[in-house]
Amino acid sequence: MHKNAPLISGWIAALFSLVGLSYLMSSDSHFPIYEWPYQAFQGIVFSLVWGFGVSTTIGYLYALLIVVCVAVLAFACGHKISRICRR
Repeated sequence: MHKNAPLISGWIAALFSLVGLSYLMSSDSHFPIYEWPYQAFQGIVFSLVWGFGVSTTIGYLYALLIVVCVAVLAFACGHKISRICRR
């Protein structure tokens, strides 16, 4: 196995998690697939701003934090799983 396999697995897991988040948030919309990531992000912002009543700027910051946390957690899980399977 290649020595960078955990790193590659982590990036793949992060990519798949972001694609999955985009699909989860936008799959029932009428938008084309290439607009799903943008619409998913806007959906998260809308939910935060309208649901919790925060300002638009704070909504964008929280939405960005949510997306980054999803990617980081998926990267960590993919990295760890790759290291466990390597043994």
